[in-house]
Amino acid sequence: MSENRGSINHVRTRRRYPVGLIALLALGATVSCAASRFSPAPLQDDGDPIRYTISLPAPQTQMLDASMMVPNVTGDSLEIAMPVWRPGRYVVLDPAGTVREVRAFAGEGNELPIHKIEKSIWRVDTRGGTESTTESIRIDYRIYANSLADRTRHVDDTHAFLSGAAVFMYVPERRAERILVKVDAPEGWEIASGLEMLLTAPDTLVAANYDVLVDSPIEIGLHDRIEFFVEDKYHEIIIWGDPGTYDSGRLIEDFTKIIETQKSIWGDLPYERYVFIIHAGRGASGGTEHLNSTVMQTSRAALEGSREKNDDAYRRFLGLVSHEFFHTWNVKQLRPAGIHPYDYQRENYTDLLWVAEGTTSYYDDLTLARADLIDEKRYFDVLAGMIDSDRRRPGSLVQSLADSSFDAWIKFNKSTPDDVNSTVSFYDKGALVSLALDMEIRARTENTIALDDVLRAMYEQFPLNGPGYTSADLIDTIESLTESEFDAWFAAHVDGSNPIDYESALLTVGLELYFDAESDDEGDDEANDAPEDAESGDRRAEGPGENEVVEHQRIPLRATLGINLNGNVVRSVPSSGPAYAAGIVAGDELIAINTRRIQSADDLNNVLDDLDPGEVVKLSFFRHGVLHELQITLGSEPDGEWKIRRVKEPSDAQKSAYESWLWQTWPE
Repeated sequence: MSENRGSINHVRTRRRYPVGLIALLALGATVSCAASRFSPAPLQDDGDPIRYTISLPAPQTQMLDASMMVPNVTGDSLEIAMPVWRPGRYVVLDPAGTVREVRAFAGEGNELPIHKIEKSIWRVDTRGGTESTTESIRIDYRIYANSLADRTRHVDDTHAFLSGAAVFMYVPERRAERILVKVDAPEGWEIASGLEMLLTAPDTLVAANYDVLVDSPIEIGLHDRIEFFVEDKYHEIIIWGDPGTYDSGRLIEDFTKIIETQKSIWGDLPYERYVFIIHAGRGASGGTEHLNSTVMQTSRAALEGSREKNDDAYRRFLGLVSHEFFHTWNVKQLRPAGIHPYDYQRENYTDLLWVAEGTTSYYDDLTLARADLIDEKRYFDVLAGMIDSDRRRPGSLVQSLADSSFDAWIKFNKSTPDDVNSTVSFYDKGALVSLALDMEIRARTENTIALDDVLRAMYEQFPLNGPGYTSADLIDTIESLTESEFDAWFAAHVDGSNPIDYESALLTVGLELYFDAESDDEGDDEANDAPEDAESGDRRAEGPGENEVVEHQRIPLRATLGINLNGNVVRSVPSSGPAYAAGIVAGDELIAINTRRIQSADDLNNVLDDLDPGEVVKLSFFRHGVLHELQITLGSEPDGEWKIRRVKEPSDAQKSAYESWLWQTWPE
């Protein structure tokens, strides 16, 4: 099934329905270019809210005009702020850096003095040099919007994407007040958002408060809209960009499976309407979760893959959908204390991003397996690839998950060449620790309790309108459900950096971890997908030492230099390899090993294939334009990779645990 894409001059055409129309109607679905229904009972314009107006008089210049009207102002001054970060990305972005021409007015009247007092805070003299105090203040400003990859704000001749924290100024002490946002867009452009429309004005959105506004991105422009229902809840898929031809029927079917599977874990759908915003073929891939919506960036190839029976790019895109939708509960409802409520003017510290992001990463592909969107082999290869990467990363034995979470603001999103040696990702390692925790809970309770049960209990105990949870709260919940002590386990694997016994953990569900000496880089694409922070280059980095035996299996070794490359330039140097001890550093430009030229990572690997561990080679390289030569003794690393398979003779307990974990019958 496929659909025709509108012409590239950005004049949208109505999509024709795909072949599977009957199936779509059974799902209550439509594919439309018309404006969304939003809610069946849009809100009325009552009260005296804070009002914003967004204007796009010349979107081709990537500029937007914003106006903020603050009613009922008293006192001699008013402070206006813009957030320094946005929820979902734990790094200071300082969007105020693209703000210009900030002016203040007494309502619709006289201009008032306004001065910047901090990098993201302005102060208005509300008296304006007179004795009277005005009742309302209007702030006008302009924003240069050219930040698509970080999903903050982007404007061009086809759309405007607005993430609230990067666009809307606010009065810090009045962020609980109701808000209206009027959109003045070019003719023919439509609005998509998790916010509701005002009953009396279809160009005006309503937010209960500033926090809801920040957590409800707005997509304005030329886009496709796919509508469907799941469990009587209305859902939209909004696609902007260049998606090529895609199968809307399959998108609906697969999104529905993800929604239903995750609802089964958590117990409910905590919204009346949900919006999936997709930016296709533009910028970096990735996604950001929001209150009842998400924005995701993906390639044209991924969406076009929906027309194929088994397309890897499309499957990876479904993993992104699964990850962002899981956040609907984990972070958007169940939130760590350090980021609840949000402080928009500074870093928000928590040692629980490994749960917020890592546990979500554990469940994204697990959801696909449970929903039968990927088969068990593909899922096992994903897990094994993560384990293989973890065992090859020196930083895995250096930084704890708690520290990785806490230091996200200064390390995870501010990478250095030494990261491989000193850090772990609270996404990837957090997913693996969540897997190990799930297996530990199942093992201690004879599979009567699982991580699913812990999450649901936490979700019920810590609603969004209450306090956020702490690490102690999480441990207490686990111990209450399992009647078992987990302090030592958390001390070792969350607060500490002890290696995880993956072999024992996986046996809980009848799986075994083994070393596949036959694997190479030409293997299954899914199994060889690199983690988000992986680096190309010498695939032989670090691992068990020579003659090390794991589970009575002798691991073959191959020569390694211990270098990660971009082209022929050193990107990073793992501390476990010989290049690190020899003094090779990031930025060095490799020229040759012995007499063989090095121009790429493939060249390096081809040379090393013909050498043995322990051989002494001459390495030629440029550093700051000066030619250097070094004699280096090659190290060794495992020749192959870790894999996962089912055990040959499972016990009844292992079969039962496998089936309750993967929601699939043990294959006979």
